[in-house]
Amino acid sequence: MAETMEVRVLVADDQSFWRKALEESLLENGHRVIVAESGEKAWQVLEAESDIDLLVTDWIMPGVDGLELCRRARAMQRNRYLPIILMTSRVDSSDLVGALEAGADAFVRKPFDEPELLAQIRVVERIIDLESGLESRIEELRRINERIEKDLCHAADLQRSLMPAVPPDVMGVRFAWHFATSRHLGGDIFNVVSLDEDHVGIHLLDVSGHGTSAALHSVALSHVLHSNNQQGGILKRLSPRGGEPYLVPPAQVAQELNRRFPLIERSGHYFTFFYGILEISTGRFHYVRAGHPGPVHVSRGHAEALNRRGGVPVGVTPDAEWDNCEIRLASGDQLVLFT
Repeated sequence: MAETMEVRVLVADDQSFWRKALEESLLENGHRVIVAESGEKAWQVLEAESDIDLLVTDWIMPGVDGLELCRRARAMQRNRYLPIILMTSRVDSSDLVGALEAGADAFVRKPFDEPELLAQIRVVERIIDLESGLESRIEELRRINERIEKDLCHAADLQRSLMPAVPPDVMGVRFAWHFATSRHLGGDIFNVVSLDEDHVGIHLLDVSGHGTSAALHSVALSHVLHSNNQQGGILKRLSPRGGEPYLVPPAQVAQELNRRFPLIERSGHYFTFFYGILEISTGRFHYVRAGHPGPVHVSRGHAEALNRRGGVPVGVTPDAEWDNCEIRLASGDQLVLFT
């Protein structure tokens, strides 16, 4: 036979005989009991005690009757659900419907039948057991969520560390930016890199989707874009005949990324990409736009969106091609890039 769970029961009845009978029956079956001789006293107990598991109340009592006690109990803010058993001799269906609407969960006939009462309490025990298991699971999920939240914060810090902390000091050029993700992590990343004494590279990309997967792809792309660019990498190449490294044209950079990252095939992702090379001495700006929104060129109070010759995002198709574009930036001009 299953062991009986201890239930903390509040009994409300204005008749001492029934209070005593209920108390003795419940105590004999291993439960803790608090008795109240009126609905008002029972209400005071409910306000003061947060660990009541079950309310057993008479229907007809002076002042605060059983229905009013049900309504008040249901209006309370409690951490756990409070089952309510209403003791009554009424059998009219309209009365019973009204009691259910007031908040009663079950009825026990009065004078009460002990097996019937104990059967109802076993239902309460099952509810308590289910709630306890649910609370444990919720607590476990809360701890897991806290760990995930902490890991995401660390990952977001790592992602931000791959982007410039302060604008580079370039004679005659001023850089500024604002970066904010829709969540902790996102697929957007950018950087401004010094390629040589007269050239600065600016790239901005946006991996499709949000969250961890997109962020991991953006970190991998950032690593490829920044690796060995002083000795030769994807942005700068060593001349096959030796000598100084040369700057890779922006369209060729996009094609190389497309070759290395066929993301649609592997993960269903793709990414838009903007990369430009600014020649500081002349103001010439060569760029490629692979599915990315074109920058806005502001010159002498006139703003123009550079949306021509964009091409598809990187990773969509293996045979994609892009064109190099060029503009000239004069003194006082602004170039606004965004994602």
